Amino acid sequence: MYYYNKIERQQQFTEFIKIQFAMIFMITVIGQQYRMLYCMIAISVLFCVILQQNIAFEHKQHNIKFLCYNLKEVLKDLPRHHFFQYCNRYSISNDIIQQAYQTVENGYIYIVLSDTGTPASELISLFTKKTYNHASIAFDAQLKTLMSYNNGQCISPPGLNAEKVQYLRKKENACIIVYQMRATAEQKKRMISKIEKINSEGSSYNTIGLLLKRSFLPNIMFCSQFVYCLLCEAGIAYFDKKMETVTPMDFVELDYKRKLEFLYEKIL
Repeated sequence: MYYYNKIERQQQFTEFIKIQFAMIFMITVIGQQYRMLYCMIAISVLFCVILQQNIAFEHKQHNIKFLCYNLKEVLKDLPRHHFFQYCNRYSISNDIIQQAYQTVENGYIYIVLSDTGTPASELISLFTKKTYNHASIAFDAQLKTLMSYNNGQCISPPGLNAEKVQYLRKKENACIIVYQMRATAEQKKRMISKIEKINSEGSSYNTIGLLLKRSFLPNIMFCSQFVYCLLCEAGIAYFDKKMETVTPMDFVELDYKRKLEFLYEKIL
């Protein structure tokens, strides 16, 4: 009985936290910053209570200071995000697009899952309880064409951006796991063409979708939503799920048809 009560309390606290985050997103949109501060304090208190009662996610061993730091960094970055319009255009260079097209005959795409250690990924891990909380895609085995939706690292606007493996390391023991998946030349061309379309139309990172599970515009996505969108575009999605609900680990855990081939896991 104690076990089930503990699980129920954990679920209740998780829901409380989600509600508080949703409030922050909406308040940020309408610009009521003083209320956002109150919400931030409320969330910090909730995290403290969870930690003190040893209810939530002991396997991550987060301490209060670490949680508050991650929360502060996420909130500080929110003004750069747009929920109802595109803020990122032409962030993928033509060189990377051409490199991607040059790989169409190699027969594979590459799905990369990463544990980066960014403040956002650390907070997301509290909800997913998974190690890997970021998904990217590349068209070459050396991952020179790696790309995904991310926050732009304060260099580019949040949305569709090129990535470099070495820059995914934001903490000690950050790591990636790489899979390859068969794709014909025509399928790869469809995916690259979709990327070109998003790149020219514009994109934004779907921050609010992490909690509300919806997008307000087609090119407003988060990382795993983007990768799944490309698989659907090429007709090679191997599981059926609403795009806004896809998580990075779904690509592995829902691979019942064994479409992915494990290549390697690497500490960065």
